[in-house]
Amino acid sequence: MSLTEAQTRKLKIDQALLQAGWNVSDVGQVGLEIPVDGSDPALWAQLTQQLRQGQVQASDLDLPSGIADYVLYRENGEVLAVVEAKKTSVNPLIADAQGRYYARKFAEHQSFHPFVFLTNGNDIYFIEDDLAPKRLVYGFFTRGDLENLLFVRQQGRPLSETSINGQIAGRDYQQEAIRRVGEAFEQGRRQALVVMATGTGKTRTAMGLVDQFLRADQARRVLFVADRDALVDQALEEGFQEHLPTEPAARIHGYDLQASQGSRLFVCTLQTMNNLIENAYSPAFFDLIIFDEVHRSIFNKYKAVLDYFDGRMVGLTATPAHFVDRNTLLAFGCDEAPTFLYSYQDAIDDGHLVDYTLNAAKTKFQRDGIKGADLSEEEVDALIEAGIDPDEIDFEGSDLEKKVSNRDTIRRQWEEIMDTALTDRGGLIGKTIVFALTQEHALRLKAVFDEMYPHMAHMAEVITYKTNYKGGPLEAFKKKSQPRIAISVDMLDTGVNVPEVLNLVIMKPVQSRIKLEQMIGRGTRNNAACKHQDWLPEEGKTGFQILDFWENKFDREGDKAPPQTLAVNIRIFNTRLSQLELLLGRQEGQPFKEIVAKVRTQIGTLPLSSFTVKRHLPEFEQALQDDFWSYLTSDKLKFLKAKVGPLLRYAVVEDVDAQTFTSKVEGLKLEKLGGKASRQRESIQEDVGRVPESILETEEDRQLRTVVLQPSFASAPVEVLEQVMNRLAKYMNRKTDRLSTFIELDLADVIAERSHIVLDEQQQPVYAEEYRKQVNGRIHDLVMNHPAVQTLLSGGEVDSAAFDLQLLDLERLMRKELGRSYLSVNERNIHRAYQWRVGSLLEFVSKVLELPSLPDYRQIVERQFDGYISSHTLSGDQLRFVKTLKGVVMDRKRLEEADLYDAPQLQRLGADAASRLFTEEQKQDLLTFGENLTVLPTHPTPNAPEA
Repeated sequence: MSLTEAQTRKLKIDQALLQAGWNVSDVGQVGLEIPVDGSDPALWAQLTQQLRQGQVQASDLDLPSGIADYVLYRENGEVLAVVEAKKTSVNPLIADAQGRYYARKFAEHQSFHPFVFLTNGNDIYFIEDDLAPKRLVYGFFTRGDLENLLFVRQQGRPLSETSINGQIAGRDYQQEAIRRVGEAFEQGRRQALVVMATGTGKTRTAMGLVDQFLRADQARRVLFVADRDALVDQALEEGFQEHLPTEPAARIHGYDLQASQGSRLFVCTLQTMNNLIENAYSPAFFDLIIFDEVHRSIFNKYKAVLDYFDGRMVGLTATPAHFVDRNTLLAFGCDEAPTFLYSYQDAIDDGHLVDYTLNAAKTKFQRDGIKGADLSEEEVDALIEAGIDPDEIDFEGSDLEKKVSNRDTIRRQWEEIMDTALTDRGGLIGKTIVFALTQEHALRLKAVFDEMYPHMAHMAEVITYKTNYKGGPLEAFKKKSQPRIAISVDMLDTGVNVPEVLNLVIMKPVQSRIKLEQMIGRGTRNNAACKHQDWLPEEGKTGFQILDFWENKFDREGDKAPPQTLAVNIRIFNTRLSQLELLLGRQEGQPFKEIVAKVRTQIGTLPLSSFTVKRHLPEFEQALQDDFWSYLTSDKLKFLKAKVGPLLRYAVVEDVDAQTFTSKVEGLKLEKLGGKASRQRESIQEDVGRVPESILETEEDRQLRTVVLQPSFASAPVEVLEQVMNRLAKYMNRKTDRLSTFIELDLADVIAERSHIVLDEQQQPVYAEEYRKQVNGRIHDLVMNHPAVQTLLSGGEVDSAAFDLQLLDLERLMRKELGRSYLSVNERNIHRAYQWRVGSLLEFVSKVLELPSLPDYRQIVERQFDGYISSHTLSGDQLRFVKTLKGVVMDRKRLEEADLYDAPQLQRLGADAASRLFTEEQKQDLLTFGENLTVLPTHPTPNAPEA
């Protein structure tokens, strides 16, 4: 509804101010229609006091134009903020210049520049100072909020000039992350996104950032939000209390808000904060909000808190940057790249995390399935004796632990685990996490382990949300030597920090690459993070092992967007709108009126006090008026579906089972109205059939149950369906479980395959042993007669320029003959197959042929650059450039003109350094020299910048 400005102020703006603690009837808090002009500060102060006390009226005074609709006062009478009001039909942004002008005029008569709010009763914009951009906020700020913002504005020091506490965040990348966030905020951004690999100290980095904010007086209240209790408690105990022990910190609980009062540092779960926002905290209560693990799967949970609060926000995630979805990037003020990135590979290269060895195994039944036709006569007889028809046994390998379990398969898997697992210095299996498929699968794994290793039964424990009573089993796994093996379902996939983990065993398919990365993160902590060296090998923790039984795709590009499903009440709403569409020509009929009544009832469930729904209220407010429903059109139905339907996700659904059943029946009614074949009938009959007749309350309900279960239900009229829905939906939460067809067998199995890998160029797995055999043979054929190797074997001169050229030729030959063949030999695939990290194929050859004296590519480049520098007269700046260029060539294994300008190392010397420091002739000489070191293909050269 369009309101006049007077109505807007009375019905909307005054109420919104009151919600923020501003009583418009109290002239000590709020001034109405206050003149903003005046020349004499003393007279202005006197006039202001008279206006506030009601001694004179603004309308009685002969003053220049300029009347502020509202002013919000400090306790000492200074103007904290100006509120410029417009009617609901007017965009408040048109008052931007007006509001800023008023604030400037008030600033002439007091010690600071007031804040500004622009509003039309629906949208509220906030302007922090005369230079800052305006921003949309959820509501007005309290007097305390504005005083706090004023303190930060007046007392805060630049983050760029505030030191970082190295005792909290001492690593260089942690400090860079803090600086990058500070730079983003000082550029006017309100959000930042930090991507750091699991185990690199996200919590420490966050604490270092908070400490810097507090010491710079850029924040006085800080909130840390996560989606799980364990992460919230970790932030409180291992974060705030450990690193900022002098600052009062508390966890926010919805049932006891008093306990957190007086704190400066707060932690809270998303679920709790979603229930508290608006009722417990004003939009500007927190100056800095840190969100932990902001990956896509929980993004929607964060959205309400992101939208409500106005404080500066930092998102943290361990999700690799190329898997962070665009919505998350945009929500935290980023476009294509996060504010700061420190990847798993970066951390490995820097020695802060350890890499893993990937092994794979598969039993015969996992590979071939379990099929009665393939079983031996002895196995067939065993099935018959157990009362199982062998002809009914027809399972694929992927059905194991989903439709069928075979006990001997689990035995063979445990044997493989115990035979290959990394152990401590005494030979006992190291800390191991086994990722099981289901709770029942975990229990079967534990039972078979106890059967096979009865003397070690205490070594393995099932640790899941169901078994982790008061956290005891998990704490024992983290802090005690035993248990050594944690069999988990989901619980240990993310967020649990046990640095000593040496083995990860994946016994389930993992469809999400992000989830897989999180699981890998359970083992990446390095030796320095481990407190219990006696749980580790003699040499300490230098890596960890992954044993995969499910052929998971460790090299997939990333997750596709997960399939989305509409909330059940939205599905019902949309279905009813579709029914109305079919009946638009019969609006006077009773069926049409009944559907309209149901649709309006659903709209009535919208929580209009919810800030998210309230924000959208102007868009659909007309649908709340009776006039809207007097005659419906197709456009109105489209309007309802577009503007109202999506908001129903915020409505409470108290009985999901009943609503799901209702959705099915409404769908069947729609099919009948549209004359389509039924797709819902069988599902409805199954649901009703699972409701025991004994629980039905009336004879009519029992008769309806009988009607539904009859074949004639297929032709039941809409009126009967309406009765079925109205009378039987309430019983759906008491349905019996679906009958289980899961089969447990105990047929002899064997490990049939081990250690497959997936190469860059291939989709199908290759078995590592066979791959290594083929690569080694091909290397021997290519290399043994090469002049460089012959020189080395014969004891010839190996420090000459000619020998270097031979080695470079060998590197090129290897890349040409092996890199493009079906073997796809490159550094990445070498690591997959051999578990060796090499910097070049020369280094790889030296390992395969056991020729440690064979120089690698980096040694050649080092030697060649030393020769270049000694043979050229270079200035200091030129020398620095050439030395930096050496690292570029080592990393890229090529040199072309574009590298002189776009290599990050060289850009630090200035984007035009190459053209500025070298003549064209000198630059060409440098390029010719570099081309002789090039062993990888080059790219087209872009235009170089002018000097």
